[in-house]
Amino acid sequence: MPTSKQIRHFLVLFFPLLLTQIAQIGTTVFSSIFSGQASTVDLAGVAVGSNIWYPVFAGMCGIFFGISPIISQLRGAQKYDEIPSYIQQSLYVSIFTALVMLALGWLCLDPFLSIMGLEPQVYAIAKEYLFAMALGIFPMFMQATLRYVTDAHGLTHVSMAILFVNLAITVALFRLFVFGGLGIAPMGGVGTGYAITIAAWITFFIFVLLYQFGKPFRAYHVWRTLRGPDWPFIYDQLRIGIPIFIAVFCETSLFSIVGLLMAEFGTLYLAANQAAISYATLVYVFPWSISLASTIVIGYEVGAKNGHAARQYAVITQATAFIIVLFTAFITYTFLTPISGLFTKDPQALETIRYFIALALIFSFCDAAGTPVQGILRGYKDVRVITVVAFTTYWIIAVPMGYAAAHLTPYGPFGYWYALIIALGINAVALNTRLWKKTAWTL
Repeated sequence: MPTSKQIRHFLVLFFPLLLTQIAQIGTTVFSSIFSGQASTVDLAGVAVGSNIWYPVFAGMCGIFFGISPIISQLRGAQKYDEIPSYIQQSLYVSIFTALVMLALGWLCLDPFLSIMGLEPQVYAIAKEYLFAMALGIFPMFMQATLRYVTDAHGLTHVSMAILFVNLAITVALFRLFVFGGLGIAPMGGVGTGYAITIAAWITFFIFVLLYQFGKPFRAYHVWRTLRGPDWPFIYDQLRIGIPIFIAVFCETSLFSIVGLLMAEFGTLYLAANQAAISYATLVYVFPWSISLASTIVIGYEVGAKNGHAARQYAVITQATAFIIVLFTAFITYTFLTPISGLFTKDPQALETIRYFIALALIFSFCDAAGTPVQGILRGYKDVRVITVVAFTTYWIIAVPMGYAAAHLTPYGPFGYWYALIIALGINAVALNTRLWKKTAWTL
């Protein structure tokens, strides 16, 4: 059984990671809230833009997260001299991926939006929102890399503090840009995109200062002794990061595809679905933060060749996830109407949002059973199975099943969420089976 010292160590890492993820995801949730308060059309336009942007950002973060188990295992093996090179090469990865994403956006955005059949106002808001986000793609990608390196050093509270500064700046700018003030004309929903970009540049420079003057990073001389791209280091990260990217992208893009497919059911369902996605994304920070913490502690123990401790941390990981999902379910069920009311002032939209969020609540149970297991497997650098399972359950099962349920059954747009729940349940069973076979532990 896990020791009390291990439980305390895990929680000391987990809670700052949780608050960090809340701060990061909070920008998405608040953008939906502010946009919805502006108008249902603004919420729908931002929903389309977010459903294109978020899977790209989350997927790319999967690549950047490949540095975390590498750094954790290097620390466990006490190979500190190799860490600075990995940090620099990981930054090159983030810069290159930003360039690729900008090129793809320039080539594909207009054709992609055109085939969706959006209302003209929704189309215009979505396009300008994505343009605003593109202005911040470099600092967003590079700060994500530096944050994962910081977390891998066990300094999750530092990332937490920086990301909460980011959230405070972003929310203040939301209020200013969406509704206007201080000589700035109201921008509506698109103002949230410009706010996120400005806050991202500020946050990135805070991380630059941290790595210049903070311990232990200043000893690495990351900015002083730059070296060119080095393929072996880059390959080592991509070997881990690309499977994580595929797994994360499959899940997040699934939400986005569903959000985009909602357009055929009208602005009301498009906006209501976005509210449910925002809720599900916020609740997702709990299992995802547990997953991040498990990768750090298990990666360290694997690097130190302590298999027994790694298995004990796996038990802690899933027990924590189970306790937290019960708590969040109780809170959501109790305050379902007030939570739904955050996203709209329209009584008709309120009822639709309530139903969608209730389905998202069921979805969160399956998420809590599967997502933490991904973190455990990443700590072992066992990432290929995550990719295979994610692609199969989300794209081979969920998308066709959801489309069929939406068009061939009375469930209509709600059919997509029923399919999501079934697919994620299968995903959780498959990952837990892999973990049991790999580590031979039982709760």
